[in-house]
Parts: sequence; C-alpha cells; structure tokens
Amino acid sequence: MRKRLFCSLLVLAGLIMAIGLLLWIAPECLILKYTGCYCAGCGTQHMVLALLRGDFSGAVRENVFMIIALPVAVVYFLWEAVRYVQGKPALWRRKGFFAALGIVLAAAAVFTVLRNIPGSWLAPAWAVG
Repeated sequence: MRKRLFCSLLVLAGLIMAIGLLLWIAPECLILKYTGCYCAGCGTQHMVLALLRGDFSGAVRENVFMIIALPVAVVYFLWEAVRYVQGKPALWRRKGFFAALGIVLAAAAVFTVLRNIPGSWLAPAWAVG
C-alpha cells in the first residue's frame, strides 16, 4: 500500500508541475491558430489565472465549460488514485464509464459549436475584447 501511495503522490506532483509549466509557457491553441475556431479549451489558461486572482466572474467569461469540467475531472482522478492506493479496480472499467465519457465529449462538442456562433457570449473574453 505504501508503494501505491508513493506512486500516486509522485504522479500528482508531476501533474502539478506540468500545469505550472503550461501556465508559465502559455502555448497558443493550435486549433484556433489553424482553423480560426475556438475549441472547448480556448481561454482555459486565462480562466485559471483569473481564478488564481480570485476573479470568478472573469473566469466564467473566459471558459464556462472548463469551470465545470476541470473540478469534475480532478474529483474523478483523485477518486481513481484513492481506489488505486486501496487496491480496488479502476473506475474506468465499470459499466457506464464510456457512456459518461461520451456525454462529456458531446457536451464539449456542443459548447465548441455554440461558442463559435458570431456574437456568442460563450466566446472567450480575451477574444471578444
């Protein structure tokens, strides 16, 4: 159990460092660059920085989908880590997981389409002005 806990904490530390590196480097969105369309993730970096400043309304204006999706993903991955440490089977192997994942991906696709409608309030705040 200690080895599993150590591995989980090591992965968590790596993820935190990767997120910090992404915020520091701030790469441009390749989908936006090559298609001119905002993807479901466009504005996420601005959203995270707004949250770090304590500006929740500014974060919502940047990417309302990720305001919901990221905490859900964090809870899921923490839940998976706890199950891993306890030696229980992974959640993604349970019945219904891929249906739930499909729903999330469909919601991301709908959000992407809606935020690219001209004049949409879902477009990232930095793009609107």
